[in-house]
Amino acid sequence: MSNITADFHYQKEFEVFVKKLSDPRMRAAARLGLNEHADEQRRTSVVRISAYTGVPKGRVSGATKVIKAGGGGTMQAIVRTNDSAISLAQYGNPVWVRDLNPMADGKRGGSVSSMRGAEATGWNVRRQFKGAFMAGGQVVVRTSESRFPLKRLSMAVLANELAKPSRPNVPAAERYAAIDLEKRVLRHVLRMLGT
Repeated sequence: MSNITADFHYQKEFEVFVKKLSDPRMRAAARLGLNEHADEQRRTSVVRISAYTGVPKGRVSGATKVIKAGGGGTMQAIVRTNDSAISLAQYGNPVWVRDLNPMADGKRGGSVSSMRGAEATGWNVRRQFKGAFMAGGQVVVRTSESRFPLKRLSMAVLANELAKPSRPNVPAAERYAAIDLEKRVLRHVLRMLGT
């Protein structure tokens, strides 16, 4: 019969490594990685939203902020957009031609306009908005049979473009988080551990 003996060799480095895992600096390192990822999510979201909607990057960037993860409580970083609905008149280059002469070119035109509605660009697509017309520099439609009230037409709502699951930014941001967040957090944690 053979005898099995085991020798335990204690290593000081292992104890140091375990102590570092419980170090509060570990949480701070993870927070640094999370905040870095949130900044990058903001930057890429601004580019995506601007490309999809046609709203200038400066407008999207100015309305989009990062609320960084703090020291206490839950570790959460937020990318937030605060902005009002953007009217078609602002970036849509609207056009509406009123027929001043209904008998122009010898053909009977409409009493107001031969266009189906005002033409404007929204979400990088140029189209006519049926029943819309220009009033006071805005693209508007009537909301009832009476002459007033008028409803101003809008294009993008930046908060929706950032966070609504049906908009293209949300799945793209989720895909980016899947490949980027863990790497960034791990890089800061490893740097703190000194490995």
